[in-house]
Amino acid sequence: MNNNWSQYIQTTEELYQSRSLRFHDGNKDLWLPAIGVTANMNVLEIGCAGGLFCHRIKTYLPNVTITGLDFDIGHIAWAKEKSEELNLDCVFINGDATAMPFTDNSFDLCYSYTVAEHIPTELFLNEQRRVLKKNGRISVMSVRSRLGVKDENWFIRDAEEIRLFEKVWEKAGDYDKEKGIGSYEMTEHDYPKALEKAGFRNVNVEFITVVDYAPDNADVSDKTALLQINTHRLHVIASAEKALRIAPDSLTDDEKQMLLKLINERFDKRVEQYKNGEKLWDFSTSTVLIASGIK
Repeated sequence: MNNNWSQYIQTTEELYQSRSLRFHDGNKDLWLPAIGVTANMNVLEIGCAGGLFCHRIKTYLPNVTITGLDFDIGHIAWAKEKSEELNLDCVFINGDATAMPFTDNSFDLCYSYTVAEHIPTELFLNEQRRVLKKNGRISVMSVRSRLGVKDENWFIRDAEEIRLFEKVWEKAGDYDKEKGIGSYEMTEHDYPKALEKAGFRNVNVEFITVVDYAPDNADVSDKTALLQINTHRLHVIASAEKALRIAPDSLTDDEKQMLLKLINERFDKRVEQYKNGEKLWDFSTSTVLIASGIK
């Protein structure tokens, strides 16, 4: 186990915040049935990160027994701490998704969110089939980026911020590619085929689309709107910090401070525009594929 993902790919906080905006109280009747979770199940989330799904499910369905597994020790430590903060009885375990520390026929449901893209497909699916009970369900969720909407207001316009980002990432290189992130990505049509090949029956594919950023929407509260803007700020800052951890000498101390200053100025301006009632209508959506099957 390591903390490679939380240090160099995505921090636990940014994963937790972005997932909380995509999967919230207002759309739980959309994503809970899509995953297939119901009361009294024994449920396993693979690649749980900070445990957002586990926490939400346990809140909505207190009688569910839920375990989250992740390879990253930083994610697991964060998830445990958050569970204590929320006073939720969730179990979080460090483990390898291709060799899980569970006995055969243990769970009613195994689900994952943006995990299948990073693990050898056959090993990933076969191991879930092993730990599922007879008639247990697998739900594999994958964000389809090309089907989502991104607004142009998200893109950097300041020339100096662009220059500094390009400088740090040029030195940092393509870390994700070097580490094999996304190496096992499949087309939408490949997911049901892979489930059938792994021995699952009653295979289904569905898509859900959620609006995860729309601060100018009339039905978005001030609190949520500001959280949306500041979560995007968090993503950008985390991206810069990740690159600097990979290549700490890529920028001078003055350049590091300038980059952070420019990022914050950009988002401070968006916050002020929101507070002043200036409508930009910047919004984004996420389209998620859910491939499911029965053991």
